[in-house]
Amino acid sequence: MSDPAETKMSRAEQLLLPGSELGVSDWVTLDVAMNQTFADVTLDPVAMEIDGQPHAHGFLTMSLLAHLMANSMNVETSGAVLEEGYGLNYGFNRMRLIEPIPLGARIRGHFRTAGEGASERGEITIIPIDVHIEIEGMERPAMVAEWLLAWRK
Repeated sequence: MSDPAETKMSRAEQLLLPGSELGVSDWVTLDVAMNQTFADVTLDPVAMEIDGQPHAHGFLTMSLLAHLMANSMNVETSGAVLEEGYGLNYGFNRMRLIEPIPLGARIRGHFRTAGEGASERGEITIIPIDVHIEIEGMERPAMVAEWLLAWRK
């Protein structure tokens, strides 16, 4: 008989377990080209400058969440359909952009299922995910959020 502590959870089980550590992503560099492409697509051409240093658009950081979380959980893409179901962006309970990200800096995401756990809304399960976006070498995070994932089976 196997020890339950040694049993590996599926991704869905991990997502549904309150307080579950989901992972830490690889580092991603926010460079000038990425920021400019984002600016062009969103029709927001002015990069923020602080003391002459250009910084990434705040919404660029937010838009990378799906990639960072998929990477942290070793899923090929955020749109991947797993045997257990698939996740969709549902929104945020809260989101704060704490520290501007200088262009050229690297960020990574830390993800954990929030302590209150999932709730059912009809055919979907809403899973709150605690998000912390770290800037390499900086004390303060770029972003903290409670992101809501809509899980469909």
